[in-house]
Amino acid sequence: MTYLDTDKQTYADLSITESASNEQVIYSLFSKTETKQGKLLVLEWMMHPLSDLDTIRKRQEAIAWGALPELLLQEEELDFIEYYLSYCDGIRKANVLLSCATIIDRLLRHDSKRYVICRGVKLVVHLLHRLEKWATGLNKDAPQLMKESVSMINGILHGSELEEVLAQTYGKEKRLSNYAIDKYDYLFRCVRLQSLKELLSVVYLLDACRTVHRVAKEKDFCYTPTMVQTMEFSVEGVVHPFVKDGQTNSWEMSRGNICIFTGSNMAGKSTTLKALALSVWLAHCGLPVPVKSMICPLYEGIYTSINLPDSLRDGRSHFMAEVLRIKEVMQKAVTGKRCLVVLDEMFRGTNAKDAIEASVAVNGLLENFSHCHFLISTHILEYAKTFEEDPSCCFYYMEAEIVNDTFVCPHRLLKGISEARVGYWVVKKLLSDLKYS
Repeated sequence: MTYLDTDKQTYADLSITESASNEQVIYSLFSKTETKQGKLLVLEWMMHPLSDLDTIRKRQEAIAWGALPELLLQEEELDFIEYYLSYCDGIRKANVLLSCATIIDRLLRHDSKRYVICRGVKLVVHLLHRLEKWATGLNKDAPQLMKESVSMINGILHGSELEEVLAQTYGKEKRLSNYAIDKYDYLFRCVRLQSLKELLSVVYLLDACRTVHRVAKEKDFCYTPTMVQTMEFSVEGVVHPFVKDGQTNSWEMSRGNICIFTGSNMAGKSTTLKALALSVWLAHCGLPVPVKSMICPLYEGIYTSINLPDSLRDGRSHFMAEVLRIKEVMQKAVTGKRCLVVLDEMFRGTNAKDAIEASVAVNGLLENFSHCHFLISTHILEYAKTFEEDPSCCFYYMEAEIVNDTFVCPHRLLKGISEARVGYWVVKKLLSDLKYS
């Protein structure tokens, strides 16, 4: 399995699992599983996006499947099984004489250790029967990931001593003798412990897939964005998942490998960049995406530069942090990896003339990496216009204007370069009523 390359800055910029600015994290979208282990599985998926087309498609198909079963056992029962399997006390081989000799003692005296063993054994037996029933009834048109899970279940249940357990306990899962409990306990906690953990992993997989499927259906996400091994890249109806009643937009890499976004402050450039990058991230996790449809290259790396901090400890200014970050992501591109790179407002930490010249210089370098896509937002119209006729660049802007002395911002993404200049109007509007004492 091949994983997508990324880094801490990108995790932070996209608020995957934590956010420095108290934003809602993306992981919270799909974290409402019924089991703790199901939650951890979703977290693992989200923390480790893939660059493996086959694995991505298997996960997409499993999540999109409309016949995912209810949880095979209750959450409390699964938690108890986990506790029982990790319980290290009293593991011993079954002995008929000992089991018979202690029957009366076990009936008369409450033993918490014995309770754990008895209930744990009965729940595991119940789990085995539920898994066998689900595996036997699986439809032939089930997704490949489900078929692989069934194959694993059958291999474990019918290729080991667990097959005998199923045969001996059919119809009497709750009526087990002391000897049977002792015998199965040794089998479960000692001989076939790893096999049972593998079987439990199927339950958690079903929980994770079912939860993600439900969320995607509620939010009308796209289950199966199209992943391609070319540089074709387009989205229809993209929106940031945490923008309530947000404006959906469509976008495509219409030419070249660089897309420059212009537009005024508050028009939504940063949010749009995040929405696009998040869509790519989720698609590489094999998870549903907040778009109507999507064609996405199979990238080998995703890197962003959105919320860069300066550093008092290192004596590093914001401008220096920007330069070093751009150098860092360009070093990734030099390796030949197919990457998506998002640069939000390059060189905001320096004066206007330096920012124009530096942006033009960087753009000239990025054109050489035709195997990568660069999404760049900027306020500097002179920089965008420098490359207006360059075939390596395409242009989009966020619509915004002043109408009847009112700032109108529909958050629509349009092709071209913005001519809107609203900064002075905002300053004048908000500061003009200040009175000096």
